[in-house]
Amino acid sequence: MLGVKPHTVILSVCLLVAPAWAEVRVSVQDTNGVAWITYQCTAGEVVRAFALNVTVDRGQIVGVSDFFRGESRADAQGYGIFPAAFRDHITISSGTNANWDATDYTPLAVVTDSPDTLPGLNSSGITLEFGGVWDPAVPAAIPAPTGTLCAVQLSEPATVSVAANVARGGVVSGSSGTSISAVFSGAIVGPAITDVTLLNGAITIQFKGGELMTAPSLGGPWTGTGNTNGIYSEPPGEGQTKFFRVRHP
Repeated sequence: MLGVKPHTVILSVCLLVAPAWAEVRVSVQDTNGVAWITYQCTAGEVVRAFALNVTVDRGQIVGVSDFFRGESRADAQGYGIFPAAFRDHITISSGTNANWDATDYTPLAVVTDSPDTLPGLNSSGITLEFGGVWDPAVPAAIPAPTGTLCAVQLSEPATVSVAANVARGGVVSGSSGTSISAVFSGAIVGPAITDVTLLNGAITIQFKGGELMTAPSLGGPWTGTGNTNGIYSEPPGEGQTKFFRVRHP
C-alpha cells in the first residue's frame, strides 16, 4: 500500500483596495415657476461641498432663497457654509457662536474671486457655493442623503441648467476614500409648451404650468382653451394660422 503524503498548498492573495465610487445627482425641479436645486446621494455617501453654475436660456435669475444657514446639527441638517459670504459677512462673536442671519449671507459666489464665476443676480448665470460643517462625533448631524440646496427665482419661464463649477471643486466628497461621480440635470421652469407633433391628421401640444391659450396672431386676441391637463389635440385648419401659449393660473 502506497502512502501518499498530502501537500499543503499556500495561496498568496494580494487584494487591491480601490476607492469606492458613488453617484450624486444634482437636479433642477420646477415648483410653481420656481427652480429648486436638489441633490441625491445614491449610495449613502456624504458630500462635503457643492460648487455649482446655474444658468437660464432666456431672461434672468433674479433671486436665491430657501437655503440652510450655518453648521449642520442633529436638530437641523444642511449645507449652510458659504465660503465667500462667510469671509465677508460673518463675525464669530464668542467661541464658535456666529450670527447666521446676516442679510448678505447667501450662497452666491463673489464674481471677483475667480475668473470662472458667473455674473450673478440679474444675469443669465450664477455660481453657488455650499459647504457642510458638522461634529463628526454626532452622526445625526450629517446632512441627509437627499435634500434641497436652494430655490432660484426667474424673471420669466426658461430652461434652467446646473453644472459643476470645476475651479471650486464641483461636488466634493466628505470622505477621502470615496470618489464622487456627479450627474447633473436641468428642467424647464415655469409655464411652457414642451412639445408639438403632427400625427394622423391631428396636432398635439404638450405643455405645463397653466392653461393653454390660442390666438390668430401673436398680437392676439388670446383665448383660453380651458385645458390645463398638459396635453391638447385638434385637427389643423386648412390655411389657418394659430399661435399657442401657456398662461400661469
